[in-house]
Amino acid sequence: MNRLSSIMGVIIILLTFVLGSDFSFTKVKAASDLSTLGELKDHVKQQLLLQKTEMNIDYSGNKDELSAHIASLLKEAFEADDYTAYIVDSYLYAVHTWGGDANIKLTVKYRETPEQKLIVQEKVRDLLPDIIQPSMSQREKVKAIHDWIVLHLAYDESLQRYTAYEALEYGQAVCQGYALLLYRMLSSAGIESRMIEGKVGEISHVWNLVNIDSDWYHLDATWDDPTPDQAGVVSYNYFLKTDAQMRIDHQWVKRYPAAVTNDSAAAASNIS
Repeated sequence: MNRLSSIMGVIIILLTFVLGSDFSFTKVKAASDLSTLGELKDHVKQQLLLQKTEMNIDYSGNKDELSAHIASLLKEAFEADDYTAYIVDSYLYAVHTWGGDANIKLTVKYRETPEQKLIVQEKVRDLLPDIIQPSMSQREKVKAIHDWIVLHLAYDESLQRYTAYEALEYGQAVCQGYALLLYRMLSSAGIESRMIEGKVGEISHVWNLVNIDSDWYHLDATWDDPTPDQAGVVSYNYFLKTDAQMRIDHQWVKRYPAAVTNDSAAAASNIS
């Protein structure tokens, strides 16, 4: 998972992320009429949801404030929506100031195209009625989606497929593709979830948090899928786990919703 790469020129920074969806649009000012950092961040977030690859933004606010906060502002904008954050491959920005004006040029490279993202949404919409039923509890829906992903995907040992689109198209993905597809399917089923990044040992890893009846749980479909793939086999070693249970072999440093409810008995009752 790549991080801050280099500083070029005065304020040219290349940030490369392998980080992911349902984000509400916020009414923002036109790009030519941005005068506060909040307006700037909202504008960038909106453009990212549209998967814009080139942004040319004029800014009339305080230039010293812009210079001091542009890096953290963009990082927050990119991380505002989990699905978007984890389909961004890299971005490059440059800030030019003269007199009372400033211009920000932002170039973004995505792992998943807008067309592929739409295909994912359509396929998930078509698949879900066969996976879950309205009468199911939230926990039963989570289990059904988890099981479908484990049974239909295999870990991409070539380490080339990172997206939900590739997971559906080829039936293979690395952990990021598993987590993105799980996130999209849970979201489409009306279940709140997050993507969480960290490590297992020294290896970078991505998995999910899911909110069931107001309690958060860890859910790692990648590690519940045997490697090499075993047809018809689903593990529940990383299904609905607390922070303490996951920290046995998973580590993370960012702040996420706390998963503290030990519901293993209830979870086990839904495993058959």
